[in-house]
Amino acid sequence: MTESLPRIRILPPTVADRIAAGEVVERPASVVKELIENAIDARAAAIQVEMRDGGLRVLRVSDNGHGIPREDVPLVAEHFATSKIQSAEDLAAIRTLGFRGEALSSIAAVARLELVTRTAGELEGTRLRLLEGKPVVEPAASPVGTSVTVRDLFYNTPARRKFLKSPLREAELVQETVVTYSLAYPSIAFRLIADGRERYAAPPATELERIGLAWGRDVAAEMIPISWEALDLRARGYISRPTVARSRRDAQLFFVNGRPVRAGLLAVMLERPYEGRLPPARRPLAVIHLELDPRWVDVNVHPRKAEIRFAQERSVYGALSRAVEEALSAYPRQEGAATPFWAFPTLAEPALLREEGAEYRSAGGLRALAQLHHSYIVAQTPDGMALIDQHAAHEQILFERLLGSRRSKPLQPPLRLEVTSQEAQRLDSHLPLLAELGIELEPFGSRTFLVRNWPESLPDKEIPAILLALCEELGRVPRSEGELREAVASKLACLSAIKAGDVLSLEAMQGLLDSLEAAWSPATCPHGRPAIITLSLTELERRFGRRQ
Repeated sequence: MTESLPRIRILPPTVADRIAAGEVVERPASVVKELIENAIDARAAAIQVEMRDGGLRVLRVSDNGHGIPREDVPLVAEHFATSKIQSAEDLAAIRTLGFRGEALSSIAAVARLELVTRTAGELEGTRLRLLEGKPVVEPAASPVGTSVTVRDLFYNTPARRKFLKSPLREAELVQETVVTYSLAYPSIAFRLIADGRERYAAPPATELERIGLAWGRDVAAEMIPISWEALDLRARGYISRPTVARSRRDAQLFFVNGRPVRAGLLAVMLERPYEGRLPPARRPLAVIHLELDPRWVDVNVHPRKAEIRFAQERSVYGALSRAVEEALSAYPRQEGAATPFWAFPTLAEPALLREEGAEYRSAGGLRALAQLHHSYIVAQTPDGMALIDQHAAHEQILFERLLGSRRSKPLQPPLRLEVTSQEAQRLDSHLPLLAELGIELEPFGSRTFLVRNWPESLPDKEIPAILLALCEELGRVPRSEGELREAVASKLACLSAIKAGDVLSLEAMQGLLDSLEAAWSPATCPHGRPAIITLSLTELERRFGRRQ
């Protein structure tokens, strides 16, 4: 018997709606994004976001915008229902954040949705509830504006729900979304409440004041303005001086006509003028606004409107690069500058004294001979030679010391660290773990900590940058306490270890080799990369044809 071929069928509306909703509603943060954009389009001066259990149980976005007339309320959950475009020609000149009319209908397909709204010309508000897909409209008390409540997200699509992160991580993503829009629209007040506690409150402010609130006043003090204008194209915003940088691009935000977009080539054009001004693998901070005629921007190329396409790409990218280069003109490039010498005070155990011209020998089996490309140490072994990756080796040494000892050194005076609300939440919830590794932090306000003690095995340089990078590690996928402790120790070791390109003296190289030989796992770094490669004398002789 031959197997019958599957027949083509039209999906039932309920199934089709849930599939289509997946293009718009990915997680609680995407719900918040769509509702905030609706509030901004409604000319809201204040927006409040409330959530419980990371937005999985309850999400509510309220605004004081112009509201929705009662006669239009039954249409808001219909597909392609929008007040923002009237014809196909309008798609070529979109000036609003929303335009597809799909946000509320997509949310309603995968959650229980309730909307309460009132316009300034109405004496009472209107409530919309969806019961079994049918809209129920009734009078309700309401201030001017709109409040949308979303409950039990993905209750009817459990397969999608299981791919979400933990409530803590989903809450962080919601907070990132709120902070992003608050930086894009500093004249609008934003407030975030999570599980009954206020997590973020941003009154109307200037752009620089809003950066200070979101990222810390210390960061805001290191930001400089950029501005470039030509015809109907303008690039403006703030970028960080070369004195401030991070390891990732999380603090690079780009807005095109007020719309947050993914970085892509914009990040490349931002970073290009920093070449020679920042160390390798360090990223500037930026809040960049690009303003141009909407006819030259296609905002309809991505289901969640996260990506756009420029009709004149070269002009846009060139404007951004020129604006940044002009702002950085006071900071000279250091083309080919040598990496500062690293003294390795913690590795020289015991301290080394060496007579001029005397041959330096290790007490162990590795004898440092030279540094190769300022990244690898060439060493002699009792039966051949070895190449040591200086970063991987130092990383493993520091990793073992962090896990093996709680010894710390006091910082006099204590170091003051100002962080974002999200970073403060991560640090505050992991204070005991950090203390186990020798980092003693004392909360000093809602977003400020005092660093009182620092691990004895780590250099006490760049502590703020290390702690900010550590916040990223603390926000990753939840792990067991032991796994998280090792992950944090590994991150600390990686950030504090010498880097490829650091110039070392012979004494510093030998101190590193001596410490490596004392390690219990010297062959690899904490990430599993090789730290040492050996070549026996027998193999050398075979390769040079001295033996078969």
